[in-house]
Amino acid sequence: MAYKLLEGIRILDLTMVFAGPVSTEILAELGAEIIKIESIQRADVFTRANVYPENEPGEDPFNRGCIFHTLNAGKRSISLNLGSEEGRDIFKRLVMISDAVVENYSPRVMDNWGLNYEELKKIKPDIIMVSISGLGHYGPLRNFYMYVPGMEGMSGLTYITGFPGEPPLLSGCAYGDWVTGANAAAALITALYCRMHSGEGQYIDLSGREAVACHIGDVLTEYTLNGQNPSRNGNNHPSAAPHGCYRCRGEDSWVNIAVENEEQWRSFCTVIGSPAWTREDRFATLNERLLNREELDRLVEEWTIQHEHIEVMQIMQEAGIAAGAVLNMKEINTNPHLIDRGFFEIIDHGNGIGKRPIASQMPAKFSEEESFVPERAPRFAEDDEYVFGSLLKMSEVEMKKLAEKKIIGGSPDFPRGRPTRIDLIEEQKAGWFDPDYLDELRKAHGEDIG
Repeated sequence: MAYKLLEGIRILDLTMVFAGPVSTEILAELGAEIIKIESIQRADVFTRANVYPENEPGEDPFNRGCIFHTLNAGKRSISLNLGSEEGRDIFKRLVMISDAVVENYSPRVMDNWGLNYEELKKIKPDIIMVSISGLGHYGPLRNFYMYVPGMEGMSGLTYITGFPGEPPLLSGCAYGDWVTGANAAAALITALYCRMHSGEGQYIDLSGREAVACHIGDVLTEYTLNGQNPSRNGNNHPSAAPHGCYRCRGEDSWVNIAVENEEQWRSFCTVIGSPAWTREDRFATLNERLLNREELDRLVEEWTIQHEHIEVMQIMQEAGIAAGAVLNMKEINTNPHLIDRGFFEIIDHGNGIGKRPIASQMPAKFSEEESFVPERAPRFAEDDEYVFGSLLKMSEVEMKKLAEKKIIGGSPDFPRGRPTRIDLIEEQKAGWFDPDYLDELRKAHGEDIG
């Protein structure tokens, strides 16, 4: 019988922006009840008020942010001011009826509030706590603030990212946040499994720097064992050629191609029409192609630039050659392969947004897990009555008094003024605000999008 893997697990979510919400979104998609805790004094405004459908903030901008909807689908939302003693007392009551706490404040915050793991363990001995930060909660660097650029830089990722002879590059896609969030979710699931057998909770101190470093283990191992200091090689590969990202016909249009053995090389030569240069001695073997890869890449691009990127990908894949078109956001959201694989969930977000596809944050499918579409992301403080009234048994009078003191309820304070439209020229090119975008989404997904 199918079931939700984490059904019956309740997690208090004290996270914001990317890494933390990614971790709890994975857990929500596995069936856990996630209670996202914000306050009017400290709301997740970066994702709540950032990038709107059709670039329209609307009358309720804090509940229309596209990023928030993507990273918080299926969660509950309450407003609770942990900066007050009353708010912290209420939080402790929630800990008593929960399985885990996930937070990504700077390391000093939970200590200052008296809500660190040692204190929470006194309230509920088997509680599991995950603390996500850039550099960990122990050691001489614990008090340094750290965001994606620092995590990627100090992990070594940027050192190996870039072109030969040029400066290091960031990932450009907040890779460090997504990796950190996925690691946090995996660690928490492992802790839940351990608790099933031991009955004990545990504390997980997750460093974003270390999470990213785990994903370049081959580079670190080579340096550790052989003393080899890696260089920036762009898209080159030590044992494959051609191997790169090649320009195609059209504006900012590209395709990745990787020819990994002699059989693929022969197939590659055939599908591009076997031009004379493919028979030259300088490209006859892998070693020769590696030695002459700059000229090889130039000649390959002379062919790819005559074709559209999707066309090149299909030609290569049909010939058994690894290839992937570089897709913009519109192409990703309407991609037939991703749609067929269940990469998207169609959720009715309401609030003038309607049905929209969002990318699932759960990277795996489970044969015995129930497949379910999570509910839309919550409105700010939407679940106050359920959490404070139903779960904690507060009376309406008590909740009203707490709201008057701005401990629960209310609307987010936004110090920079009301959000407005944003001028994102590149995103417009990529299809974020294309007038025909919604029609293309409807055709691709077979749903009444919008």
